[in-house]
Amino acid sequence: MNGGGGTVAVSVICPTYNRSSKITETIESVRAQTFQDWELLVVSDGCDDDTEDWVRRAARQDPRVALHRIERSGHPSGPRNAGLALARGEFVAYLDHDDVWRPDHLRVLLSLLRAGADLAVTGCTYHDADGAEAVEFAPLSAFWHPELQVLGPMFEPSRVGHRRGVVEGVGGWRGGAGLEDWDLWLRLADAGRTVRTVVEPTAALLMDGGTRRNRMPRPHRLPLVVLDDARTAHALLGELRSGVHDEAFRAAVLADMRDWYRRMDNSGALVRPLDWDGDLDEEIERVVSGEVKLFEELVLVPEQGRYALARNLLCSRVEHARRASRLVPSVQPRVLRLVRDLAGAGAG
Repeated sequence: MNGGGGTVAVSVICPTYNRSSKITETIESVRAQTFQDWELLVVSDGCDDDTEDWVRRAARQDPRVALHRIERSGHPSGPRNAGLALARGEFVAYLDHDDVWRPDHLRVLLSLLRAGADLAVTGCTYHDADGAEAVEFAPLSAFWHPELQVLGPMFEPSRVGHRRGVVEGVGGWRGGAGLEDWDLWLRLADAGRTVRTVVEPTAALLMDGGTRRNRMPRPHRLPLVVLDDARTAHALLGELRSGVHDEAFRAAVLADMRDWYRRMDNSGALVRPLDWDGDLDEEIERVVSGEVKLFEELVLVPEQGRYALARNLLCSRVEHARRASRLVPSVQPRVLRLVRDLAGAGAG
């Protein structure tokens, strides 16, 4: 491993596997930061191509870049935990090997952390493999609340920085089929750690349909209604997916979301992006009208001779799925009522 002794302000942890010469784009985005008191720990997850040679080349050019190799784990949590064990910084930031930062990323992150946050998150842009914009970043994605943390995967690692020690304090990064970042942020929320965010897009993230998040199994489901026979269940699912009820469901989603966000805001625990002064109701309406996919995660599940129309829960652990299932009825009462009304006399 390369690198010197002493302390630095921030340790940047970059797990990599067989990225080859493209790793240099990620490394150069760190070297181009306006804030320069950093170390970059590139942790090879047992690479068997020439990735490590490219990292060594960068380390010869800049001693703040260090290569560390671990045995192949096949999961980014292994390299991230190895990086945490090596980190000398007061703060830690993450950078996935296929993402890059804009020059002010570390400056923005550290301004949030030094102002007292345990976890800091910036906005981002999303691009495809050709560099074209893949999806628009919504300011609503930079809001935070413990309930939001339970119900949705938030905050890709390349957007996040934290105080040294807080992750180890909740058990570090854990393995699994995917969503290890969501799992970690949820444990930090449960530990009462503070979060601060901005909308400013300081990271450029690759959005790829082949990622583990898109491939991961969805074993956990929330039953919405139970029907007596397969024909009735299939008919209801087909009716929902036909689009005939889209207008009614979007209105229900909008009303539920507005009530939910008002309740979170009134609790005093809703974290708004520090650099955003838009109208929350208008932003919710914009997101619901353009981005919400109403029935993509609905499935039919046999249940003791009957059939449940259920929603897939994108949770990696049983207890997380249970928490989400308990929370959803209070968050989406109108949506659930619409489904049950449509099921009519066949509902269980």
